[in-house]
Amino acid sequence: MNINILKLKNAPGDTIQFDVTNDLASISFGGQEINFVGPVHVTGEISYQNNIFSVKGAARAEVQTTCVNCLEPYKQKLSAQLEEKYASVEIQNKDDESEIHNFTGDLIDIRPEVMKALLMELPMRLVCSEDCQGLCSQCGINLNHNRCDCQGDNIDPRLAILKKLQQ
Repeated sequence: MNINILKLKNAPGDTIQFDVTNDLASISFGGQEINFVGPVHVTGEISYQNNIFSVKGAARAEVQTTCVNCLEPYKQKLSAQLEEKYASVEIQNKDDESEIHNFTGDLIDIRPEVMKALLMELPMRLVCSEDCQGLCSQCGINLNHNRCDCQGDNIDPRLAILKKLQQ
């Protein structure tokens, strides 16, 4: 996901629009395999001021992963805002406190920042739906599709005496 900034280097204060579509490889995130379904689309603008390139835009993607409750694969659409600053390695001010990414040459690779922005949009628990019932803890059947005949009174043997007291 490279943006050519050669025109912008020669015109400080200007802004250019960009529209980038690119495939991203699958990654492992939080113990889950995240597969990008189709290309990731990023649109936005980049401006150049005081030797800093400011990138503002939006990224859209669709990912496929596995539900942590029922272990079924499902797809989820993601959209994220992107706001990053870049400086050439030769020019970057080391005293600057803000997070500025380095680049060399006439291309800025926004792929790592796009990936981070999209991953930040994933929920903490990857579930296929809010009402996913998951798997039966005894027989393993997917409770979203079928019912099982397992007893719901699976009591810890150490606490069984309390059940007798209740009766």
